Amino acid sequence: MAAVAGKGDNVDDVVDHVLATRERVLVERDGAPAAVIIPARELEGLEYTIDLLSEPKTVRRILEAEAALQSGNLYMGEELAALDPDARFVVRAVTGGVSIATAARSNTDNRWGLVGSEPARKALDELQFHVADEARRFIFGQLLIDPIGSGVELHGFLARRLATRVETALVIYRLDSVKRVVRLVEVLNMGGLVGRHDSRHW
Repeated sequence: MAAVAGKGDNVDDVVDHVLATRERVLVERDGAPAAVIIPARELEGLEYTIDLLSEPKTVRRILEAEAALQSGNLYMGEELAALDPDARFVVRAVTGGVSIATAARSNTDNRWGLVGSEPARKALDELQFHVADEARRFIFGQLLIDPIGSGVELHGFLARRLATRVETALVIYRLDSVKRVVRLVEVLNMGGLVGRHDSRHW
């Protein structure tokens, strides 16, 4: 925490500094630490991390899904159709090829590739239909268009992973920035357990 804000500082300037630098700003009152200002996305990532780490079974699922990706138990290329069995977001061509549905396509030159784990496919199949539908729409749409802006970074033991809440599901993924590939690790059915911390709006 490099920056310190005091009583005379303009709140807008402090928030602009936090957003521009991703630095945490310590707010002092009467010379003593009183609060910390951090980007909202970082807070969300910290809350997800705390919630996930408090559930050992969930952490084990994430690690097992990553092991599946590492061992080749995954879907890529034409095999990605298995993640969307009803072909709502993946179009199967007559020649056997697979492409993203045009409704989800925006700028195909900038889309990231996708690799999905077997555990993520199974998890999608086990979600309630409307939740699975929204998760697939996100995975084959916004996630591949803007994977960095779509999720929040997890911290600590779960660092270098991102998470996005879609309805009651939490989509966990990693990025291979060199190959521009999203590695879909796991899809967790979290209900109301993750990221439901109350914040007061000022």
